[in-house]
Amino acid sequence: MSWRRATVIGFLCLLIVCLSKLGFEFNQLPESADPSAAAYSFFSAALSPALVDQNLSLPADSQPLIIRLLKALLNTLRYAFVAMSMAVPVGLALGFLCSRSWWPTTLQHKATSIPTKLARTTLNLIYLSARFSITFMRSIHELIWVMLFMAFLGDSPLTACIALALPFAGTLAKVFSEIIDEQSANATDHLQLSGASSVSAFFAARFPQSLPDLLTYTLYRLECAIRSSAVLGFIGIETIGLSIKQSYENNYYNEVWTELYLLIFVVMLFDVLGSKVRYRLSTPAVERSTPTDLSLKSLKKCAPSWKLLPLTWSLLLVGSIAAWTLGPPLNVYHSAISRWDRTQVFFEELVPEPVRASNHWNDALPWLRDLWTSNGKEALLNTVLIASSALLLAAVFGYILVPWASRNISTPTPFSSFNGRTSRIKKWLWSTLGFCIRTLFLITRSIPEYIIAFLLIGILGAHAWPLVIALAIHNFGILGRLWAEVSENHDENVARQQVVSGGSRLQAYLCGILPTSFNRQLLFIFYRWETCVRESTILGMLSISSLGYYISIESSFLHYDRMLFYILLGTAVIFISDLISINLRAKLNKSGSHS
Repeated sequence: MSWRRATVIGFLCLLIVCLSKLGFEFNQLPESADPSAAAYSFFSAALSPALVDQNLSLPADSQPLIIRLLKALLNTLRYAFVAMSMAVPVGLALGFLCSRSWWPTTLQHKATSIPTKLARTTLNLIYLSARFSITFMRSIHELIWVMLFMAFLGDSPLTACIALALPFAGTLAKVFSEIIDEQSANATDHLQLSGASSVSAFFAARFPQSLPDLLTYTLYRLECAIRSSAVLGFIGIETIGLSIKQSYENNYYNEVWTELYLLIFVVMLFDVLGSKVRYRLSTPAVERSTPTDLSLKSLKKCAPSWKLLPLTWSLLLVGSIAAWTLGPPLNVYHSAISRWDRTQVFFEELVPEPVRASNHWNDALPWLRDLWTSNGKEALLNTVLIASSALLLAAVFGYILVPWASRNISTPTPFSSFNGRTSRIKKWLWSTLGFCIRTLFLITRSIPEYIIAFLLIGILGAHAWPLVIALAIHNFGILGRLWAEVSENHDENVARQQVVSGGSRLQAYLCGILPTSFNRQLLFIFYRWETCVRESTILGMLSISSLGYYISIESSFLHYDRMLFYILLGTAVIFISDLISINLRAKLNKSGSHS
């Protein structure tokens, strides 16, 4: 049996085990509840989104529904831009420290002299400290950071934005450092041979080379920040998420769909912008004709240029400035207790309760053991089961639809091969099929999984299954997009030969694309598993027995020491999952190079 077949069988067995552990009872509703009728009422409302308030008892002078929703949407965008404007500079600084490409050449290899060894040790300490910092920052979900920051800084919008910026900065730093290190070293080597220092060569050559990829990833993280900003509404911040929560709880389903459509439209808008930027960066610019006048001014005018990139940079800059300067004040504090006193109380409460009473840290061990055996072990197991089940379900359905979403397969001439005339109807059907599946991927990843889970719990009841389905839907869209891009960017020679020889599109995909892209697809599964663990932690705040449930409960009772225990428990799992993912990726890359 090949290792690929063994991997697929292993994943399917793991999925069966996870689903059996979760149980197959989909709802826990009262006997009088009718989930079928509730589902019909909710989904049928999608065909008639509300343009006016469904609440007929509102005062006559109240703002129209659309105006209120647009204001909530602007708040959502504002908080996302504020958070990203803080995260990007921190991410760049930490990404620089997490990169070795700016180190002097003598320090990148084995050190010989004592000063060189000392300098190399210092840089290694800085590197490891920065790596640990960004791992810790992104290991805790942004909503948990928001809960922590609001506990000791108050519930102002700025506090929520700072908390959002923290994990985003950690993720940006990790990816920025990888993008920078993957750039070609030829230009920096030439500059260093000409006498430039390693830092000067870095900022003159390698960093400018990285800017296009840094821009595209920043746009993607901005799209994620918009989704996270929307979810802030579920903890009281005035975003589109708060409107969705209030409308759904009052059974105003038509309003809910209006709010969902607005959110999906905005996220899709930024997704399309990111796609256009990536397309521009992957295709050569069109050169203009050489002028007869060879002056520098004339040559600059005829040089190939893209208007989209400067426009995108301008959009990000103007949006960030407007987010900070326009609108109500961000740092509004509503409490009689000063922030300093609040911060002191918070950090005092982080010390375990028995230690505060006896001043002996040995007394914390029985306390930790009791938390682990009473709730911690079960909550941790449920968190991992929910994450694993959701990801594997998303992978199964993703594998079925990905071939038909790839632009080089779902087209009248698959893999650019001509095998006879094709009717207009057939061309239209193939083009429509690919467009519909890609749109499905886009829509499913545009709605935050927290919002999907919140809506499903109202239909299926407070059970783990709404969380699994919500995570699966969201990751289905993300994996579908990533895998489709792998297929589109893959070498098509073998698949094209298969089609020309009379094979079907599916045969060409299974024989010419899948075998050599399988490793890459598995890497995305491992990458998303870490994210799913983090997301399943926070989804427990919707009254499901995972780590997030106990984090929310302890936070509401101001038991910050117990809250910290469950947060660190989830962080430890993410640290371990990150290490497992790194080792599995290394083994897969090694096995792929020998296959």
